[in-house]
Amino acid sequence: MVDPLILGAIGAGLAVGIAGLGSGIGAGITGASGAGVVAEDPNKFGTAIVFQALPQTQGLYGFLVAILILFVFKTASPWAMFAAGLAAGLAGLSAIGQGIAASAGLGAVAEDNSIFGKAMVFSVLPETQAIYGLLVAILLLVGVFNGAGATEIAALGAGFAVGFAGLSGIGQGITAAGAIGATARDPDAMGKGLVLAVMPETFAIFGLLIAILIMLMV
Repeated sequence: MVDPLILGAIGAGLAVGIAGLGSGIGAGITGASGAGVVAEDPNKFGTAIVFQALPQTQGLYGFLVAILILFVFKTASPWAMFAAGLAAGLAGLSAIGQGIAASAGLGAVAEDNSIFGKAMVFSVLPETQAIYGLLVAILLLVGVFNGAGATEIAALGAGFAVGFAGLSGIGQGITAAGAIGATARDPDAMGKGLVLAVMPETFAIFGLLIAILIMLMV
């Protein structure tokens, strides 16, 4: 039998480790774009910081879940702790997509300040996948679904469902980056761009739905 504390420790590591990896890559993509923009116009430094901060939130979610796991180390289901870390960590990789979108947004704002609001709207879209992962992680840790199965393998299934589905945030970020470019050229293209950009999120919603159903039905 696996020591419960081992599963909890691995869960905490997955949460902060994988989500941190996603945030690091996402922030790096945006930062590289920001360095180029600031080299051309030093007054855009503040704007670059704002866009670079967006993909860092996934890392904060992973850090938060890791802290929550440590708080319930001796009371929560070991598999729930492991699955919570898996859900928050994998879903946190959506930061890569958000970094791509934020990089495109920063480039567009460097050319035209008036597009700032629209660029931000597109850039925050991939964040929702990480929020789904955070939500499922918290539900697992607080034991909202506490049937016999929910504390074991079902918890792992729920974590996989919302975690892997959260990777759709990478595709959403790529689409959002293209939509930002289209909107910069034609402001009337924003509506259609939003429709295209939210399409990849469908799969994250599927993952969230299945994760909740797994916890409800076991």
